[in-house]
Amino acid sequence: MCFRVKHSTNRQKRVQLWVVVLLLVSLFFFTIPARATESDGFSAQAQEGQDLYQKLKTGKRPQSEKTYETPEQPTVYLTFDDGPSKLTSQVLDILDKENVKATFFALGEQAEAHPALVKRIVQDGHTLGNHSYNHVYKELYSDFQTFWDQIQRSEDVFASLADTRPQLVRAPGGTYTNFDAYYYYLMDQAGYTIVDWNVDSGDSKRVRVPASEIWQTIKGSPLEHEINILFHDGSGHESTVEVLPQVISYYKKLGYAFAPLTTQVKPKQFPVGKPKWSRNMSLAHFQDLLKETQQYALAHVQTDQDQKDAELHLAQQTAVAREETAQILSAQAAVPLQVHVAGGSSFTIEPAEYQLRANRIELPLRFLIEKMGGQIEWQAEKKKANAHFGVYDLEYDLSARSIRLYTLGNSVATYSLADMDLQDGKIIVPLRKTIDLLGGRITDTVIESDKREVSVALRPFYMFKENNSILKNSLFAMGG
Repeated sequence: MCFRVKHSTNRQKRVQLWVVVLLLVSLFFFTIPARATESDGFSAQAQEGQDLYQKLKTGKRPQSEKTYETPEQPTVYLTFDDGPSKLTSQVLDILDKENVKATFFALGEQAEAHPALVKRIVQDGHTLGNHSYNHVYKELYSDFQTFWDQIQRSEDVFASLADTRPQLVRAPGGTYTNFDAYYYYLMDQAGYTIVDWNVDSGDSKRVRVPASEIWQTIKGSPLEHEINILFHDGSGHESTVEVLPQVISYYKKLGYAFAPLTTQVKPKQFPVGKPKWSRNMSLAHFQDLLKETQQYALAHVQTDQDQKDAELHLAQQTAVAREETAQILSAQAAVPLQVHVAGGSSFTIEPAEYQLRANRIELPLRFLIEKMGGQIEWQAEKKKANAHFGVYDLEYDLSARSIRLYTLGNSVATYSLADMDLQDGKIIVPLRKTIDLLGGRITDTVIESDKREVSVALRPFYMFKENNSILKNSLFAMGG
């Protein structure tokens, strides 16, 4: 009896030992795939980081998916760099008088010297942007870490003075040849929007640029649906203050509205050029910077209410701009347009026969062709118009939004998505582009509050009888 009990006990111990062994073996084999998966994850992440690093090293910029609001009215965004200074209060007074909102890319160093002006910029409804702390190129562009530290330092200044952390950043001197793909990418990862410009007023080309020169630069700049103008409100820019009312009046007369920049406005950005600064970005340094910028983004993510407030602000500005533009266009309605044709007769276009949109003159195709001595035929069932002028024939197809050009009966070109519209049974076309199609060009334009004149030069017909290729080289695209 005792033997049996002892035997049973030993057997039970052996079974327990085997159970323990089996559990340990199972645990070992189960942990191997988990460890392998974890290792593979780290390996894949490291490889992805290296691939991104190499891509940026070649100068390629990964573009993030963002949506922007396009204003209905042609809009000017006035921007002022390098302030605030003693001149900023004068700029703010002018903007207040003109009921115009603008954007101020301020320096942290200057903000500390003029705290009241920073507060006024925000309180008056303008946008405050970050322009670094001290504007010293050699420091800012020697290494991204220095640029980043200056942006953070200025941001802390703005937060303490006006309780705002600007997400719009303008690089001193602009991004071209100063930024590389690393700069762009890291700032984007942090949630900042980098803003350059598409019109440079020239007020900082040298010391004391005359107001007359700034004015000529502005007047000679191209007109786009959205214009971002670079001005400066730092010390020594008295000429900017002097010319500002004239600039505002000029764009208002052209039908432009004014608005401050926000993160909802598509930023003007220069392409990545070869950096003029000697710097080296190692993989380890890039990974450290990427971690730092991404942590900033997580700590400063906008709330839903912040986003709604920004959208509401933009909507309010758009409504004000639309009302102002309607008033301006209504006041301009009584000004006739004088057209002077070189070597030919001149004629007048009454206010009811044309419209001015952002300095682009639009008028009925039939009116223009017949005034210039041509003929036009309208095919209502096909929604097509055939215009004949000298050696040219233009076929306008409203359904396809295309224009086919013939010279001496030979097809020369077809333009898709052409500028044309049907209003009250009339085909409305842009004056300048139509003149271009007819082998001519506009040599001078005067658009003032009480005077509008256009001078037109037409190419002699006999030139095209000798060589039709001249025509092909002289045409301008009709799209866009």
